[in-house]
Amino acid sequence: MAVERQIATLPPAQPTAILRGHAAHIHSTLFVRQNSRLLTGDADGWVVFWNVQTKRPLAVWPAHDGPILGFAQWGEANIITHGRDNRIRIWRLESDDEAGKLSSTLPEDGNRQVTPKPWLLHSLPVNTLNFCSFSMCYQYPTSIAEDDSIFVALPSTDDKVIDVYSFPSELLKVRVPRIQTVETGMVMAVKLVRSQATQRILLLAGYEGGVTAAFMLAEEHSNTGIETAQLVYLSQPHSQPILSLDASPDGDLYYTSSADAVIAKHRIPELPHNPAGVDNSSDVSTSKSTPSLFAKKNMSQDKPGTSAPSGLSSLLASSAPLPKFRPAPPVQPLVTPQPPCRTVDTKHAGQQSLRVRSDGRLFVTGGWDSRIRIYSTKTLKEVAVLKWHKEGVYSTAFAEILTPEEAGHCKAVNKRQMERDEQTRLKHWVAAGAKDGKVSLWEIF
Repeated sequence: MAVERQIATLPPAQPTAILRGHAAHIHSTLFVRQNSRLLTGDADGWVVFWNVQTKRPLAVWPAHDGPILGFAQWGEANIITHGRDNRIRIWRLESDDEAGKLSSTLPEDGNRQVTPKPWLLHSLPVNTLNFCSFSMCYQYPTSIAEDDSIFVALPSTDDKVIDVYSFPSELLKVRVPRIQTVETGMVMAVKLVRSQATQRILLLAGYEGGVTAAFMLAEEHSNTGIETAQLVYLSQPHSQPILSLDASPDGDLYYTSSADAVIAKHRIPELPHNPAGVDNSSDVSTSKSTPSLFAKKNMSQDKPGTSAPSGLSSLLASSAPLPKFRPAPPVQPLVTPQPPCRTVDTKHAGQQSLRVRSDGRLFVTGGWDSRIRIYSTKTLKEVAVLKWHKEGVYSTAFAEILTPEEAGHCKAVNKRQMERDEQTRLKHWVAAGAKDGKVSLWEIF
């Protein structure tokens, strides 16, 4: 009883630091470079690249002409930004750029002049009819492939369809079709994840109608044509639009949050594992534009005939052969809505920016009520509530859980600085950006 009374009287947790400098709402946050740096993006399109150890900006630039919807890190030096100005941009931000090559004047301090930007590698026009951000994953397992090509998924011009692009080629590779069996509404959230058990890439989607679905991408990918993803899971656990979702590190579970107070946990069905070398890349051997769903049967195969052709028939027979179509794929089994494996009514509506930690034990949400809530992925029980902001929390980010060996690879001018950097990388950080334009940085368990 004395222990319970002592715990109840403990003061509320306080943030380790508050990062000020944005002049607009914070819409995106992401830890990069083994937790040594933090990216923050605001509603005016500005990006700030922070040193987590010193809590100071290293680079500031206007990346977009509209709100920053999301970030991703590609390799060690490439940063992907998605803006509501209908652009996906990929920047190269080298370590040398931190040494004064780029401006460090914060937007709040009047940084509205011509500001130098990092090297822009790609700028792709995309659809941003809603506030749905993109998702990125490597096209091949990084442990066995030298090719670091990536997939980027985001809503198509049809707001119920999702497009998957490949970079650096900038080609549209996969299209995730509308779900025909239920009314989904527009796409609200997407997530690409690789199943560690089967090495298949999955696309997880959340929709305006409270529906969520999982689609499987092909094992191999064609250099020509656009493939169609296969629906493997469907559920409707929410009564309001899904605001965010994220997957476990193994890719076998994922979690959804909504404008209602429900958080749901979903188990992805067992997936087939195609052996290496099996080509599922294309249903059409020579056509570059005909999708496999529209493959037509060769009519000449249905007409038995042994006599020599004459007249117009002889001209057609002597012409170049028509493209050869592979047999149409078998009709996919109907996927019916399934209940999630676990749900919880949190009594707190409007939890967004759900993020799962890299060890798979915890996930965090940001609330319309300005609270940052941390949950157990196993039980969905709330394990911590962090309160500092006075307005709604729009974005959250977990630092990656690193081992001392992983955190030890850092550049520093002396041993003491190296030890400080290593300690910073090993801390279990949570960052949260809010409507007030500030970013709170917390150290948790």
